[in-house]
Amino acid sequence: MSLFKKYLSDSETLFKNETALDPNFTPKKIQFRESENEYIVTCIKPLFQNRYGKNLIIYGPPGIGKTLACIKIKEELEETTDDILVFYINLWKKNTQYKIILELCAQLDYKFIQNKSADELFQIIKSKINQKSTVFILDEIDKADSLEILYSLMEDIYKKTLILITNDKNFIYKLDPRLKSRLLPDNLEFKPYSQIEIQKILKNRIELAFHVGVFPNNNLNIVTTKTYESADIRKGLFLLRESGLIAESQSLKQISSKHIEEALAKLETSNKPLNLDIDEKKIFKIISSNPDRTTQEIFNLYQKEGNKSERTFQRKLKTLEKANLIELESMNIQGRHYKIKLRNSKSKDF
Repeated sequence: MSLFKKYLSDSETLFKNETALDPNFTPKKIQFRESENEYIVTCIKPLFQNRYGKNLIIYGPPGIGKTLACIKIKEELEETTDDILVFYINLWKKNTQYKIILELCAQLDYKFIQNKSADELFQIIKSKINQKSTVFILDEIDKADSLEILYSLMEDIYKKTLILITNDKNFIYKLDPRLKSRLLPDNLEFKPYSQIEIQKILKNRIELAFHVGVFPNNNLNIVTTKTYESADIRKGLFLLRESGLIAESQSLKQISSKHIEEALAKLETSNKPLNLDIDEKKIFKIISSNPDRTTQEIFNLYQKEGNKSERTFQRKLKTLEKANLIELESMNIQGRHYKIKLRNSKSKDF
């Protein structure tokens, strides 16, 4: 046997389809989300009969397939009919009313946006959208600066289904009662994958992404365990891709446990420190020292230190929530009083 047989030549690669390890890759079948997919479809189904669809809030932790399931349904809906428009917008990137309207224009291929206000543009796209039935998928809805767009869509668009995706299980309780009564949404929880489900998902991606024999089965257990601990399938996809790139950079034909360890080290050191201002750090420190207190209790402690107004406090609190440092758990049906819970604070570096 040649001493050089285990090394790749310049023209060889470990990857059959590297794209299969991209978090945005949509496989032909979304594994272990059949019942959730069916529920989403039932909310859209009335649109096929030219009736009003049902609105839906989808919630659950990050990295468990909420967005993937909706993107798959969007693709299948577009393949099935031309009579229903489907818009997908991520509100982390398009977080204002104007940015959302511009994105709707872009997806409608409407280019005459210069020197037009948000209201003017919305009137134009409204006339186009109302010619058909419509599904709006608004991802990371809790990251929007305001929910004004929801009022506009509810009031001015006729036959529609709004699908709102959030990591926040209490999002429904934070809505203004007037908006909630207009939406009347169903709620669909996406629960974390089990360890066996994670292993099968990753095994499927390995088969799609790598040539046969590149990723030994015993290494799959390592990646599965790390992914299950984080409850985020994106972590597993990163470890698969990165370990492959590391092995390939060394011209090796097989991925070893050492390559996975190197990929894991890279993942753990890639988390950038959060860029919080002085007040945000101060509030977070108070919350960390006083876990599971109400917003009012934390505000009282904040004021005792000679700090700013309640409006400033609420704004800083929203920043901490958007950064996934805290979770605001509603304590009453109106959603006006919250208990503050910490989220993975040990892993955050300021």
